[in-house]
Amino acid sequence: MRRLGIALAVLAAGALAFFLALLAPVDNRTPYSVSFTVAQGEGLAEIAESLQGLGVIRERRAFMALALMRGKSSSLKAGPYRATSREWAWSILERLARGDVEDTSVTVPEGLWTAEVAEVLGPWVEGGADSFLAVAHDRPFLRGLGVPGPSAEGYLFPDTYRLVPGGPARVVVRRMVEEFFRHWQDGLAERARDRGISLNAAVTLASIVEAEARVAEERPRIAAVYLNRLRGGLPLQADPTVLYAIGERRPRTLLEDLAHPSPYNTYRVGGLPPGPIGNPGLGSLRAVLWPEEACRDLYFVARGDGTHLFAPDFEGHQRNRRLARLLGRDP
Repeated sequence: MRRLGIALAVLAAGALAFFLALLAPVDNRTPYSVSFTVAQGEGLAEIAESLQGLGVIRERRAFMALALMRGKSSSLKAGPYRATSREWAWSILERLARGDVEDTSVTVPEGLWTAEVAEVLGPWVEGGADSFLAVAHDRPFLRGLGVPGPSAEGYLFPDTYRLVPGGPARVVVRRMVEEFFRHWQDGLAERARDRGISLNAAVTLASIVEAEARVAEERPRIAAVYLNRLRGGLPLQADPTVLYAIGERRPRTLLEDLAHPSPYNTYRVGGLPPGPIGNPGLGSLRAVLWPEEACRDLYFVARGDGTHLFAPDFEGHQRNRRLARLLGRDP
């Protein structure tokens, strides 16, 4: 009996060693990583077969047996994952059971309209661009976040975000708005109070500056021009507001566009438009609150190289326009 017990122990130890060998990393010497997605409703057998085919586990049946022994056969979460050839099978199993999905970096550039932000982020949120837009226009939800307007326009802070594909749109919008207010409370809100500028006015003007400026160094001067016009009772006559009113991105406005009836058309309506015309970055927000104080200009015209010619009066503006035409860079 003693010999039988020893023999059984040896067999058990051998079986355990064999089982552990099947769960060992596939390749420790030449490591590689593989991205894969577990589809909604995919079962243990399908997942194990896929992982073996991708070369991240040694043997699918051993993986399935491990999942059954650990009580995780029916708790593997759908989503995108990344595994390496250096991982033990139980490490991969634990991440699938926890739902430790792989996130992705997505960059939202400065100045996009909310509809354009939705197109950028749509592939990464549950329900796509339409779901994102619906949340970005959910007034009760936005009021709870501190957004004063009817939509999130202006408050979706441009940045690079780490997103989990298929995440709720509400979570993404909240995160972007909270990022805006994190920057706003970091010195901008106090400066706006000191200058007597409301949150909506600051963000609205910053969105116009964002749309006009192509060179970062010019932002404070462009902001100063618009502030000078507001103080002088002059219409802003900002082309980006017209294009926003029309709802069409173009290299330039046409003469007939200037008559478009809209409260956002600053050729027809005095003062600021009712709300932002895009989502400005930190540079444009700072430019509005720290404009070029010595600037007395009331006009500017694009050179065509990203910079502008500035003038304090209409006569100088006309000269600048003629100069721009001579350079072949202005209509």
